[in-house]
Amino acid sequence: MSLIDIDENELYPTEKLGPAVEGTILYKVGEQTHFKGAYITTNERMIMNVDMNGEPYKRVFSYQDIVQAIIDKDAMFIEFPEGMGKVAMIEITDGDAQEFVDYVNQKVQ
Repeated sequence: MSLIDIDENELYPTEKLGPAVEGTILYKVGEQTHFKGAYITTNERMIMNVDMNGEPYKRVFSYQDIVQAIIDKDAMFIEFPEGMGKVAMIEITDGDAQEFVDYVNQKVQ
């Protein structure tokens, strides 16, 4: 099951899909820190899909809620304002991280 794939019916009529990446998101929830996840961009927002031990979790972010996206060594980071901080994605299995980072940074400016 690819977490990048979303139903076109979930998009606003004015939305167009942009770059997407799938890999392992590092975020602590209880004792677990590694989750299979994906970030999907559109011209209006970024969607995060995560497999939380077999349970789907989806969160939607406005580009106004993102500080920046960066690649540092073997990880891609999305930096959010205070509270969430930087969220890392490692072991990217689908998508182009550089294309994704460039697209997100263009949208947050």
